[in-house]
Amino acid sequence: MSTSYRTNWIINDAIGIFLGIAVAAGILTLESRLIGQPSTAAEKVGGLGVALVGGLIAGTILAWFQYRALKRRYSGLSWIGWWGNTVIAFIAGWILAIVPSFAYTGANAIQQVIPPFGIPVYTAMYGSIIFGGLMGAFIGFAQYLELRKHRDGASSWIGMNVFGWALGLFLIVVLGLLFGEQLSVFLLTGVAGGLVAALCIAGITSTFFRKAEGKAAA
Repeated sequence: MSTSYRTNWIINDAIGIFLGIAVAAGILTLESRLIGQPSTAAEKVGGLGVALVGGLIAGTILAWFQYRALKRRYSGLSWIGWWGNTVIAFIAGWILAIVPSFAYTGANAIQQVIPPFGIPVYTAMYGSIIFGGLMGAFIGFAQYLELRKHRDGASSWIGMNVFGWALGLFLIVVLGLLFGEQLSVFLLTGVAGGLVAALCIAGITSTFFRKAEGKAAA
């Protein structure tokens, strides 16, 4: 695999990850600020609906940027299969992300919370690694189902996504906690953290292509 292809993958994957997360997070933020913490069954159902929309948008954005790069290497790759699997994985991930917030209200949130999502700090710190790993597992496995049709040893894609997403989301949270005491600053550091995380995930997954071609260096 040439350096130019891996560079192309990193750029496309990073843009897809960053824009996908940014759009979905923006939707969740807007929902949180307009409705607040869900307390009734109807509000919680509405929150799940928002997660479905966020997952659909984020998954579509990521799938498109990844597909335009992968199509150069795997000409037979199915857009419908790649898009569908990626979207399903993202929807599952976003539902997993918002469900814990249903348990936190003004009456029972005993820890400092992170605006605007109402998630306790300690939960965000440790949860980011767990959630990132699960998100990576969802995405990695879903996309592996397509990649295995085009090359041997595609199972390594799962592990790379697990590690990449766990590290990437942890970096987002750490930067937000270090520099984001106010909501406006939190959002700005979220953008910076998103860029760092996207490049981190894209860089890690790019090794999949190096190994595929038996190259020893990027």
